[in-house]
Amino acid sequence: MKRSTTKWRGLVILAGVLIVAGLLLGACGSSDEGGGGASPSAAGTPKPGGTYNFVLGSDPYAIDAAQAYESEGMQVVHQVFQGLVAAAVDDKGNVAVAPGIADRWETTDNQTWTFHLKKGVMFSAPVSTEVTAQTFIDSWNYVTDEKNASYVSYVLAPIEGMAASGFSTDPKKGLTGLSAPDPYTLVVKLQYPFADFAVSLLHPVSSALPVDYIKKIGYEAFALKPVGTGPYMVSKWVRKQYIDLVKNPDYWDKANSGYVDKIHMPIIVSNQTSWLEFQKGDVDYTHVPPGQVAASKANPNVTSGEWTAKGWPYITTDYVAFNWEDKVVGGSQGLELRKAMYMSTDAEAILNIVHEGEAVPATGVVPQGMPGWRPDVSPYKTNDDAGAKAALAAYGKTPPTLNYWYNTDENNQKTAEVLQAGWKNAGVTVTLSNFEWTTFLDKTSKGEGQVYRSGWVADYPSYDNFLYPLFQSDQPTGNRSSLYSNPEFDALLAKARATNDATARYDIYAEAEKMMLTDAAVVPTVYPRAFRVTNNRIAGFFQDPIGFVNMWQLWVK
Repeated sequence: MKRSTTKWRGLVILAGVLIVAGLLLGACGSSDEGGGGASPSAAGTPKPGGTYNFVLGSDPYAIDAAQAYESEGMQVVHQVFQGLVAAAVDDKGNVAVAPGIADRWETTDNQTWTFHLKKGVMFSAPVSTEVTAQTFIDSWNYVTDEKNASYVSYVLAPIEGMAASGFSTDPKKGLTGLSAPDPYTLVVKLQYPFADFAVSLLHPVSSALPVDYIKKIGYEAFALKPVGTGPYMVSKWVRKQYIDLVKNPDYWDKANSGYVDKIHMPIIVSNQTSWLEFQKGDVDYTHVPPGQVAASKANPNVTSGEWTAKGWPYITTDYVAFNWEDKVVGGSQGLELRKAMYMSTDAEAILNIVHEGEAVPATGVVPQGMPGWRPDVSPYKTNDDAGAKAALAAYGKTPPTLNYWYNTDENNQKTAEVLQAGWKNAGVTVTLSNFEWTTFLDKTSKGEGQVYRSGWVADYPSYDNFLYPLFQSDQPTGNRSSLYSNPEFDALLAKARATNDATARYDIYAEAEKMMLTDAAVVPTVYPRAFRVTNNRIAGFFQDPIGFVNMWQLWVK
């Protein structure tokens, strides 16, 4: 999962998300993930050395692949850990599944998958051991062991030996669907056919983990300085201040090792502060404060080419979540109240005031650009004052004052104020409260609060990724922030996952999405675009539609 901090914004109009079916069969060649080498470009020939300064908008929940489940922590994980597959993205925003640690894989029935691993893939120091098929068996058993409580173990839910809860049915037996006929071959047997299985492994939780090392030093020590197989290593994490990464001198893929020696990631919660630091030259990447998108585009440093101001395609949705277990807004008793709030949500103002046009109104939870996406799947529309008043009349009483929570951020605050005004116009009063990011995640995952902001960035380009982890009843509450529970919805998801035909699968997913939206479990507001300003002293910058920056491809000009 990537719970978005809503630091990333934008109009998601992709040329289409391409899942290359041919990559599921036969040899796939070498990984396209790296981007190293000294190929010349318009920015000159890449060269090693220097420091890249990349702002994190909040202190991450975690920066190791076992536990990271929100956008800022997963940005760190992306530079440090690697899995069987990798994302290859072209300059039009098309995402394809490419080789990672596995150089090829095959399946004949979408239920038994065989992955062939590269030889010589090494963990960085101080582990410095080779990755084998057994490494993945150990890693996946570690993250699906309930005592380790990973919020993102759901990614491995289809594997034999997993319970619906997202944890292994028997920790002693582990995932019975995993086997290694030889050190470099991993066979994965699923409980049902799942055509998107290879795609789902783009999630970092499926990465290679040094489990013996974790057990040796303890998870708390590992969490502060995790070790992976990637081109960068964690040097230091000072909570709420910064994270420093350094180049991995022993990186196994020499042709694709990183250029910059150090990646400095200051943790700056305020967009205004981040923008000021960028203008002083102290950071190379920034968000901009609300109301300053147009001004940043007109900045002389942008028009001269010294900086670039751009909205990057982004597979994401912002939405309002209701606590399904709350006695006022939850369950069947709160349906008409939720409908009233849905239809009185001023998504148009969020689009124009908060995003300054760098987004489009959301018509469902699944965003544009996702394979199988359907427009207008929801039976309700935002900015529908008449519908909101009719729903509130059907509710039959004056609702009590509700609370709306959001994580601390200027954009989130402005969005909250817009929501508050729209709901008040319909006759629903809410108070606003904000919390630091990790506190916000902790409180909402415990089922506290009534109404709160949420957002989801694609972990992998699949319709399933915007429904299963967010709304399936057995998923951990860290992902399922609405606490929505509906057995009929769950049954549709199970049916969709087991359907091989893509068109039929998308039809079932769309039916499930419509059911959840008819229940008004959430209010989708906008599909944002990731608007960023970058310093062109750094070459090779590209942010993919899943929100990741391959920092090993960057160099100081």
